[in-house]
Amino acid sequence: MGHAMKARTVANDAFLVCHEIYLAARELVNSRVPTTQFQSASKFLWRPDVQPRLVEYVADFARAGERALGVESGCRAPKGACPFPEPRNDSVSRRHGAFGAKKVPRASRLILFRVYYLGGAEYEGARHLLGLSERTWSDWAEEVRGRVGSELIRAGMYPPARYFRQASTNARPKAKMKPVQSEPDFA
Repeated sequence: MGHAMKARTVANDAFLVCHEIYLAARELVNSRVPTTQFQSASKFLWRPDVQPRLVEYVADFARAGERALGVESGCRAPKGACPFPEPRNDSVSRRHGAFGAKKVPRASRLILFRVYYLGGAEYEGARHLLGLSERTWSDWAEEVRGRVGSELIRAGMYPPARYFRQASTNARPKAKMKPVQSEPDFA
């Protein structure tokens, strides 16, 4: 298995694990914080001295998808290490040269991500809404999982245990106390 194929597999696995946690977290958050009862939402607000809450994980997952698929799309891996290179747009590359070529937005993939992976739409309904054949859906879904999975790894959300553990230990640094120098009492 080549390096690019292995990287795609790892990114896909990272996405699947994180997505499963996202779905469970979103279901739990939605059951505890109905959108019509904002008074109860205060217990879910971010506090720097506690572990990240599930709502933060839900938001971080969504933002990772937007970063990976949005207008600022593209892998943030070192040059040549990205398993999902951006397709070249010849008119753009001719105008801006190799180093100035702009990233091609993945708005269609972002819509698929929002509708299906974040929104929880049924496969058939989402596929028909987007007007995609089964083959195109399969290709796009694989690309979404790979790109977002790579971003989840880069953002430190995978593995999830490290995401929650790091946030809890970083939020509360250990205090290092030194003995206080005391002066002798003058009587």
